[in-house]
Amino acid sequence: MSSLRDPERDSILRSALQAARLGAILAWYPEDILMLSGSHSCYGMDLCLYPAVGAPILYAPQGEPEDTLPPGFALRRFSPGPARGTGRWEELGQMLRRDLQDLGIGPGRLGTAGDDGFHAVPSFSAESPPLTFAGLERILGDAGACDATELFTNVGLVKTGREIDAIRRANRAAGAGLEVFFAGCAAGRTEAELAAEVEAAVQSRSGRDGCRLARGWAHVQSGPNSCLAGTFSRSSGRILAQGDLVVLELAVCADGYWSDLTRTSCTGQPDEQQRALLDAVREAQRAAIRAVRPGATGEEVDRAARSLLEQRGYGAGFTHNCGHQVGFRYHDRGPVHQHGSRVPLRGGMIVTVEPGAYGAAFGGGARFEDDVLVTPGGAEILSRKDEET
Repeated sequence: MSSLRDPERDSILRSALQAARLGAILAWYPEDILMLSGSHSCYGMDLCLYPAVGAPILYAPQGEPEDTLPPGFALRRFSPGPARGTGRWEELGQMLRRDLQDLGIGPGRLGTAGDDGFHAVPSFSAESPPLTFAGLERILGDAGACDATELFTNVGLVKTGREIDAIRRANRAAGAGLEVFFAGCAAGRTEAELAAEVEAAVQSRSGRDGCRLARGWAHVQSGPNSCLAGTFSRSSGRILAQGDLVVLELAVCADGYWSDLTRTSCTGQPDEQQRALLDAVREAQRAAIRAVRPGATGEEVDRAARSLLEQRGYGAGFTHNCGHQVGFRYHDRGPVHQHGSRVPLRGGMIVTVEPGAYGAAFGGGARFEDDVLVTPGGAEILSRKDEET
């Protein structure tokens, strides 16, 4: 399969299929098609059949752009059919069932991933992908499928060299947004205005640095709104005031691969109370990143940050976990950094490290988040390093 875009990923998938004694896996979520093929779909109507033996097959609607189609895959084009009705996917179902029959893959030997409620978006992200889990069941008909969510999760935890490079590009695209955030974080403009400028800077990276399409989702919360940044992310029409702490949550997708970053700045010089908060959260992040290494658990990473914040008096303000897997989507499947998470980290994993503390009693909210590659020697920060406020 030398013609495939990522032979390393192919080897991982074939080994996992053999170990699970499955004839094939079928992907339909954008993040899983990205993992299997290295391609980011436009409409989100694709299916990908990856057999244990033989060429993988991509089923793409007639309108899917040619440049999204992966090399080394057999291609099946289909018409999605009428906008409504059970016959919409009939042609696709016939193609899929015929290929399963030709490959000798009967009921119980085809694995699919369940719906965990969180999924990446296709590049045309104004609407949700039209194919639902119920629709997939209609397409499969009596072909049958078993739940292979665990397989999809496990094979996606460790990224290949090609995937790591792609996630680096996503982080470089995000860096353009961070630069605009720090330069534009000033009193007199609204949260939404600043967020829009950050998103524009990210999208302007399309066509540069080997990236075909970059998109950003920026959320800016300032002053009293920063106290809520550990609960939800949302830009508003609030006007930034002098002396506000300002939190930026930034999701970036570059050709399907994701980065997830957070920065906190101040409009003007932070006062003594705010400076203490910023210093504590930064030091907590440094401690957590030092804890990232092969064999360490998410619980250990979380504890490193949480212990420091508790010592500084901010423990009650750290209201979320300390990070998660990232890369194929904004929040990948897999273990997170929190109490009770005992799955050991492995080389090649990419995780976020994101301690924070929030509350009016602290002078506002603050969080710092970076994407970190687990290496044999510990951790490598993939995201842009910024000068401290």
